[in-house]
Amino acid sequence: MMAHLIPWQELEDEYASHLFEEMGAPAKSFRMALGALIIKEKLGIRDRGTVEQIKDNPYLQYFI
Repeated sequence: MMAHLIPWQELEDEYASHLFEEMGAPAKSFRMALGALIIKEKLGIRDRGTVEQIKDNPYLQYFI
């Protein structure tokens, strides 16, 4: 299962170390950002299509 191959927490910690709470809206989690990008690239779809696929597919929701 692809979700178990990615060291999510380690990458989340590194990602979060580059964000500043004082600037702008809170960032989405690294898992959501990278997961959505992986889904988008694997399916070869645009951003809006990626959001729709994630909303409609519980397997993709589990992945991210």
